[in-house]
This record gives sequence, structure tokens and C-alpha cells, in this order.
Amino acid sequence: MRPSLLRSEEFMAYAMDTWADTVYRIALSHAKSVPDAEDITQDVFVKLLKSTLVFESDEHLKAWLISTTLNRCREMRRTTQRRKTSPVAELPDTRTSPPADEKILAKNDAVWNAFGNLPPNMRSAMHLRYVEGYSAEEIATMAQCRPSTVRSWLFRARKKMKSALEGKDAL
Repeated sequence: MRPSLLRSEEFMAYAMDTWADTVYRIALSHAKSVPDAEDITQDVFVKLLKSTLVFESDEHLKAWLISTTLNRCREMRRTTQRRKTSPVAELPDTRTSPPADEKILAKNDAVWNAFGNLPPNMRSAMHLRYVEGYSAEEIATMAQCRPSTVRSWLFRARKKMKSALEGKDAL
């Protein structure tokens, strides 16, 4: 690719400094393995580098990055269904909180397992709503569906997680 078609170094540094963690968290919540999440994150930023789209605002850029991340997660899931991936329970703990007692850790594991067992659309909706703080309308725009569909995914996801966690004393 000719250098004149690439985005500026300052723009890419800003985009990566500002949104790389968000892109990575979304990728990790879908990929279920650190190397795949890293690959997805890299692919998204390479696509941004090559893109000629003009962004109207930071929110437009963030929405594009999230949509592109979700699309890349779907692509990877389709191409790697035959490959075995690590379950969410085996992912390394990347949180920076101090060690907690075993009961809290067990509850944490149960929640992550329940989250990891959700279908991808519900997992995306839950992550975008409760981790990234997006409204159902904003998620619908990113997922290219109706807000009522997103609200339905969120309702069903909460219901599935509740039923998965009730027997594990994690509520």
C-alpha cells in the first residue's frame, strides 16, 4: 500500500491509546483466548490504518471500531470453529485487583463461566451495555439491528445467567 493512503501516525497513536483496551476487551469476551483476542485487536487497527473513511467525531470512530471488532470476532468464530479454544475459565486473570478470598473468587469464576456460555449476540450486548456503558439504541446501531432486539438479547442473557448462577450460590 502506498504511504499516502495510510492514516497519520498521530491519528493511529491517538486511536490506539484511546480505544485499544475497549477493542481488546470486546475481542477477549468473544474469542475466549488471549492470542485470538490479540489477533483480532491487531486486525481491527490494521483495518483502521488502511481505511479511507473520514470520522465525524470520536464517537463515530469508537462505534466504527466496536462494529469492526464484532464483525472480526464473527469472522474468526466462523473460520476457527474446528479449532479448539480455551474455555473462559482457563483464561488468565488480567484484572489488577488485590487477591480476594476463595468464596469471592469462586463467585467470580461462576459469573465468567455463565457469561462465556452465552450465545455471541447476547455476550456482545451484555458487554457493550454493562462494561462499556452503551444504551440499547447505540448497541443496535453497532449490531445493525433494532433496539428491541438488543433489549430482548439483554433480557434473555440476564435470565440465562441468573438460572446458571442460582445453583452455584453466586447471586
